[in-house]
Amino acid sequence: MLARPPQTRSWLVLAVCSTYLIAATRAASADCGFGYELLAAKLDTLDHGIAKVCAETLAGAYLYDYPRTCRDGSIKSSGIYLLQPEKGFRDPFQARCEQDYEGGGWTVIQHRFDGATNFVRPWEQFKNGFGHLEGEFWLGLEKIHQLTYSTPHELHVLLEDFEGKQAVAKYEDFAVASEYEFYKLVKLGSYSGTAGDSLSGHKDHNFSTFDRDNDKHETANCATVYSGAWWHGKCHSSNLNGLYLKGVTTSYSNGMCWNAFKGYHYSLKVSKMMIRSKV
Repeated sequence: MLARPPQTRSWLVLAVCSTYLIAATRAASADCGFGYELLAAKLDTLDHGIAKVCAETLAGAYLYDYPRTCRDGSIKSSGIYLLQPEKGFRDPFQARCEQDYEGGGWTVIQHRFDGATNFVRPWEQFKNGFGHLEGEFWLGLEKIHQLTYSTPHELHVLLEDFEGKQAVAKYEDFAVASEYEFYKLVKLGSYSGTAGDSLSGHKDHNFSTFDRDNDKHETANCATVYSGAWWHGKCHSSNLNGLYLKGVTTSYSNGMCWNAFKGYHYSLKVSKMMIRSKV
């Protein structure tokens, strides 16, 4: 388990400590008479305690310099690291960094390869993330938003079918908006690769889950109809959070599919979505 210093609300602690020190200084300089001297003597121990808390809390907040992204020079090998894209405002979080693919520096935001993890999940779990970083997982929309809004990112989607054929879809830009905007896919750059483009049609669409219908379909919730939370419009050309159905299926479009690669009646074996900072 990775350790973390007490960093929550560090800016609030700074404000409280500053206010206390200013008040203490003013009180010390005032001519308050004998009564004040007695009170000040009794508060002396409390003064030292508050000062100690302030010093320890602020040290914890500022002495730990976490990397913003997996592209940080301090990250040399693939593994799980604490990242902090928004220093001073948000706590660090664990993420899986991939250093063995195309020069390294990649943050894995989704990985599926054996169907062990259930991806039919409610909004809150897609927001916060689920699964295991050593296995199948979804990093979490809030973390993806923090990463892609702190610095420009690119996206690579690695796919594999059950016959061993591999393909990749590369996008020059990628960004997800905040929860206030339903984690809309606000940036998606030009496509290149071998998988075909089955994501550009989802640009400017909100994220939807079975319990949060944010798509543009007039009558249906696409995430419910096709068993997959995604940036649905009316409804999708890819569904990488869909059901793990293991290859050719009679079900239409509710498997882990990428239409341009294997069509709507094929559920893929592997999906690995990775983003990398461009700066």
